[in-house]
Amino acid sequence: MPPDEKEPGLQSVQRATAVLEVIARYAEEGCRLADVIRETELGKATAHRFLRALEALGLVEADEASGRYFIGMRLVALGTAAGNRFGLIRRARPSLRRLAEVTADTVYLSFRAGNHAVCIAREEGAFPIKTLTLGVGSRRPLGIGAAALAMLAYLPDAEIDRLLGVNEGEIREFGMDRATMWEMVEASRRCGYALNNGRFVQGMSAVALPITNGDGHHLASIAVAAIDSRMTSERRETIVHWIGEEVAKIEAALAPICQPRTRGSATEEERSGKPGRLPARARQSGTG
Repeated sequence: MPPDEKEPGLQSVQRATAVLEVIARYAEEGCRLADVIRETELGKATAHRFLRALEALGLVEADEASGRYFIGMRLVALGTAAGNRFGLIRRARPSLRRLAEVTADTVYLSFRAGNHAVCIAREEGAFPIKTLTLGVGSRRPLGIGAAALAMLAYLPDAEIDRLLGVNEGEIREFGMDRATMWEMVEASRRCGYALNNGRFVQGMSAVALPITNGDGHHLASIAVAAIDSRMTSERRETIVHWIGEEVAKIEAALAPICQPRTRGSATEEERSGKPGRLPARARQSGTG
């Protein structure tokens, strides 16, 4: 039975989380008290009380000169630990570096966090024109960008539809709608990898593959991004092949600690009859 949302303790947690999410959206310039009040609809005294409490816990830091609030380093440390589940960053880092070296482009490792994808590591290649569209900690709704699309496209249809509904408001902020997202899902399924061909950032393209655990669930994804002129169809297939090789190495390293469920415990994908993983041939060849 779900907890009562009117329970005082739960309501405080929900409000504190809402405040933190607002501050996170103003990560670069800092967040004003007025921003928190406007976006959370909390009263001035209540918003200020939560900010002070979060500051006392080290989850929020206040800049005395500007009066603006920033995410605290304690929360950064907690977030880093969350993103490094199963030692993913450590296990994936050699693969990210190899891909950055062989492609000379920018490589991203993203992790699924509920309805969103969070960038948890990035490696830059040697090519002088960079495509730095995501920083470590950047958060996007599933489906927005190649990395997030790779974790969405191979889920069961019902789950995709649910996620697109939950994230509909955020998706529209990127100029997308549900019909367009479904077109991208179907295209990803046909070619065997996720492709962002300049839909979200003009002049930039990216390809990505998901990283799965032993149960077939998508934990994360690796994407390679480059300027459009470098992402020709032929080179794209080559890059996907390289990503697939590295994904296989990461999954092999994760296998001992990402044990499948006990026999007889079917996954949602198995029950639905739809594959939760990228087709094996596509993972091996990058051609789908």
